[in-house]
This record gives sequence, C-alpha cells and structure tokens, in this order.
Amino acid sequence: MEREGVRVGVVLSAGGLRGAAHIGVLRQLVLHGIPIDSIVGVSAGAVVAAYYAAVGLDLDELITDAEAFRGRHLLTYSMNVRLGYRFEPRFAAWCGVIPSRLRQLEMAAFDRLHHGVRRLGIVCHDVSARRPRYFGTDVDERVPLHQTVRASASIPRVFPPISVACGREQLRLTDGGESDPVPISFARGSQIGATHVIVSDCRWLGRVPATDARTIWIRPRMAHTGTLWSPRRGLVATVRDGEAAVTEEVVSRIRGWFAADGATIAAASPGDALR
Repeated sequence: MEREGVRVGVVLSAGGLRGAAHIGVLRQLVLHGIPIDSIVGVSAGAVVAAYYAAVGLDLDELITDAEAFRGRHLLTYSMNVRLGYRFEPRFAAWCGVIPSRLRQLEMAAFDRLHHGVRRLGIVCHDVSARRPRYFGTDVDERVPLHQTVRASASIPRVFPPISVACGREQLRLTDGGESDPVPISFARGSQIGATHVIVSDCRWLGRVPATDARTIWIRPRMAHTGTLWSPRRGLVATVRDGEAAVTEEVVSRIRGWFAADGATIAAASPGDALR
C-alpha cells in the first residue's frame, strides 16, 4: 500500500503493567493489515514501542514475555537498581526477562526500525525543567534509544531518575507519563509526521477527549490489572483485553481513512510481525 497520503501513527500511553494491553492493540492492527508508519510511546508504551519497532521483537514474542512476567520482577529489578547493581548476579534470577531484554535494547537505535515502522518517538519527563522531552527518529536531541526508554519507564518512587548527556546539557529524566501521558501532538508534529492517529490509552484515569475524524481513541477495559500489580497468571489476560478493544467499528473507521484517500488495505496477513 502507498503511504504518501495516509500515514498512521500509533500512540501508546503510560499505564504501568496495564501497558501490556498495547501488545494486544498492535496485534489486532497487524492482523487486520493496518500499515503503521510511526509509533510514539511513553512510560509503559515506550517499552512496547521500542521492543517492537526498534529491537524488532515480533508480537508473539512480546506476548510470551507478558505470559511469564510478574509484578515482583519489576520490584526486584528496582531494588537491584537502587542498590547500585552490586548484587546483580543474585538478583538476576528474580527479575524474569528484564536483564536479557535490557541488553537487547542497548543494541537498538532510532534509525534502525522493523516491521515497516518508519519513525519511532519516546517521551520522557525532564525533572529539572519540569516539562516533557521528546526523542526519536530525526529528532534533534540525540540521546541513545536505550537511555530514553529506561528513563521514560522509570516509574516515580519505584525507579530513580536517569542522568543522560544531551549535547552540552546533563539531563535528569524520568517517567514520561508525569508530563505527557498521551503524546498526540508529538505524533502529529513535523518530526514524526502522522496524518492520522490511533491512541491506545491504558491509564487508570484521565479523560477521553472529543476526537476528530483523524483520531481514534482505544481504551481497553482491564478490571484485573493495576499499575504495579497483575493477576497470578501474568499479563496475558491484559494483552487479550487490548485485543478486544479493537472492535470491528474501530477497524472500519481506520479502513475509511484509506478509502477516503483512494487507497485500499490488502487482505489481512499475520506477516513477520506476528511470527
């Protein structure tokens, strides 16, 4: 499909462990053949966006991680960080997939993307300036991808802010959800360039604004997953909640964007994004 007219950007919100629903939303978009030109993520959304678009994990791999993940893995890793990694060999076994996935993230970059995604954006909160900072493909502020993702996902009171060098500045960055939990304006801006935006909103609270014809707001219903707690069976149910939120009505509206532009979407195919 040609992407010159309609460039779909997906915004993945903050939300802690509830952010596993983003995986389900992405999975349904891919299954329905929706071409994703860009992804912007913040906090939990930054993690999903980076591992899918930059590391190149397929969605089935992300679902497998969600099945095995437990809230205690995050809290144990937090303790490891706060103790200065002095006991990392001992803690590693209690942190689940976190250590190995972080090593993969260090090899990824904003300009080497996968699954057809052409631009990736990550939002952090600047502790000193008390405002959001935006990083991404073709964005001037050059900070390594892995640092921006770790900072964006540094839940306050669980993880300390991360110090990063940005040109001549030394920034203290933390959870992007503190200042821009649903970064639609960044997705629509000239650097990311989305003409149409799909929002996956996994927050507990926060208003859903009136949307225009070029914005679709998806809010999965998750009764059993919180910001820092999840069911004993892991986060796979949360992934399914995300899938369920992508209704036929949602898909029909997205297809309408391309029809209005004189384009069509090919028949759905799982493709390599799912395998």
